[in-house]
Order: sequence, then C-alpha cells, then structure tokens
Amino acid sequence: MADDARAWLDAVEAALVARALGRPAPPTPPALTAAQALAGRAAVAAKFLAVGTPRTLGLAGAGALAPLLVAAQRAYAAPRELRVFEALPVEAARVADQLGGRVASLAEVCACDIVVCAGPVAVRREWVRRGTLVTALDEQVALDPALCAIAAVHGEVAPPGVTLTASLGAVAAGLVDGRTLDEIIVLLPG
Repeated sequence: MADDARAWLDAVEAALVARALGRPAPPTPPALTAAQALAGRAAVAAKFLAVGTPRTLGLAGAGALAPLLVAAQRAYAAPRELRVFEALPVEAARVADQLGGRVASLAEVCACDIVVCAGPVAVRREWVRRGTLVTALDEQVALDPALCAIAAVHGEVAPPGVTLTASLGAVAAGLVDGRTLDEIIVLLPG
C-alpha cells in the first residue's frame, strides 16, 4: 500500500506547493479521496518537518483513517515502531493488530518521533519530547497552550495566542526551512 501511496502523496504535495506559490493547483487525480488528502498532508508534513530518521510513529484517535496514515508515512519513512491510542481499548487493539503496532497510552503515543492525532484527544506539553512532530488532523485535537508556546507551529490559520512559523506549503516549496534543530513542531489542521 505504501508504494501505491506515492502517486497521491505527490499530488497532495504539488497542491500544497502551488498554493504557497500562488499558482493554480495542478489537477488532482480523480480517485484522490478526502481521506487520502488528509493522510497525504500528514505524510508531507513528516517528509519536511520530522526528524531525519523517525523511528517511532504514534497514532491517536485515527480509527478508520489509520491504514491510510501508516501507508502514507511509510512511503516517505520507515518508522520501526507503531504505537496506537484509541479511546476504546477494543478499537486500539483492532487497529494495532491490523497495522502491526502496539496499543499504548496517549502519553506513550505523544512520545513518538511523529505523532498524528484526530480528535477528540488532548495533547499535553509534558508528553511531547524535543524533536517530535505533532500533526493535528482536525480541530477536535486539543493542543496544550504550553506546547504551542514552545513549538514551531505550522499551518494556514492560527488560533488566538498562537504564532505561525509558516504554512506547510511554504516549507514544501522551499520558501522557508521546516526544521532547524530538535525543536518540537506542531502542524495545525488545515
């Protein structure tokens, strides 16, 4: 599935770059679904914003989107460990078993190199270590204000009190650096 993901990941990346450069978006493949676009955005974020060799991938609240997220992430990187958190333990076990991961607490998921969250989950500052990329897929993900205060925050629109570093498209287009050292990076929904 990761090999198949490359085509739609390229389409997602091209659209982000075109938007950042103020150009018309290239035609998207007719088969590109909203779920693929969302998973693709998370993978493009990992390509440009994650640490050089991510070893761990954490999924929090991803549910049915988890297989696409993992396929997209594996198209660019090969995390050796997958940690899964779901509000319902039975769902977490199902997703972990399906994808070859392990069930983990939300704190353990947030301690990964790449963390992808869908709401409703709350990500606390003390759970996230330096070098982590946290991607919030929707507005239901509650990000600790203390986390956003110390992180490089990327996105299109910032909530009150949050300063944006850049858009994901600007990073993918090479207009700004995505990661400089081992800072925490947060990608807002968008």
